[in-house]
Amino acid sequence: MDEWMDCTIDEYLVDDDDTNNSTDMMPHLTTSYKRNTNAWISLTLGLISALAWIIPILGLPITLLGSILGGIGIKNKRNRGVAIASCIMNLVFMIFSLIKIIYSSHKRAKLID
Repeated sequence: MDEWMDCTIDEYLVDDDDTNNSTDMMPHLTTSYKRNTNAWISLTLGLISALAWIIPILGLPITLLGSILGGIGIKNKRNRGVAIASCIMNLVFMIFSLIKIIYSSHKRAKLID
């Protein structure tokens, strides 16, 4: 019944001179990805655009650049979630900037009339 307990642990130990270590058998463990700086720059621009949309002349270029960098950052596997979130955040504040531009131009048109 307890026959499986009779085996010794020494059978399963790997010798020091064994050439088949884990990195040889799994080469994907040693690969490295390039840094995704586009995603982090896009996130930074998204946070800046959270305040910059109030002044549309600043908010629109910042959100446009952040959206472009976020879209480029989505292609990289590393920090893809950060790139997606920052791209969405930049697009939302771009819409806010556009609404602010339309509202202010409509308000100026009423003042002129």
